[in-house]
Amino acid sequence: MRLKILIVGILFCTTAFAQSNRIENKSFIYWQPRTLILFSDFQKAIDSVDLKMFEKYKAKSLTNVQIHAILDYPKNARKIKTLKEKWYLAPVFCKECSPLKEQDSAELKQTQIYFDIMEYCTRVTRQKIASLETQKLVNDSPGFIAAAFPGLVDKMYDLMMDMFSSYKREVITEKQPNAHNEWKKTVNQLLESTKDFSTSEIECNRFINNKPYSDEYKVSYQLYGK
Repeated sequence: MRLKILIVGILFCTTAFAQSNRIENKSFIYWQPRTLILFSDFQKAIDSVDLKMFEKYKAKSLTNVQIHAILDYPKNARKIKTLKEKWYLAPVFCKECSPLKEQDSAELKQTQIYFDIMEYCTRVTRQKIASLETQKLVNDSPGFIAAAFPGLVDKMYDLMMDMFSSYKREVITEKQPNAHNEWKKTVNQLLESTKDFSTSEIECNRFINNKPYSDEYKVSYQLYGK
């Protein structure tokens, strides 16, 4: 099930400017440093369900954001000691799932916060996996990361939803003074502290290519939104 999240937030420059490191395909924009979501990225045609959501939440846009996860495993399981499992995580903004009724700079700003929160959650997960990979138990148990990966993805989503819920409550529901700016500051600090675990171009391109990088691998686990 795709996450459809209501947004409301501040001013972004959405006129033409180059985002040289933007990675995207027809459907998705993949998180990369300095990649901004623009009004033109909301490409879903508005339907009757969207109109009801706009009215219910007094919103001018509906943002669909997801975290994609894939684990590739050697086709020949006996090669796991040498090939190892390959795993990929990427936060995405779904262009074809996100309708826009009217441009609102406040809502656009909040879209970016959600996007950045997702990136932080993937970094926490990469950090956990990196820590596991240093443990003797993992080295002595080929395939351990593959077995642990679905549970780690679940925990990643739990963290993401907790952060989304807190942000929405403080900024949108309760409208606490300066809450959005405080959240932006905090999220930027979290991203800076975890920059060594950021989403790589290799991960993004794995999803765009839609197949393992090597013919020796097969898809063992995949999740596109939750």
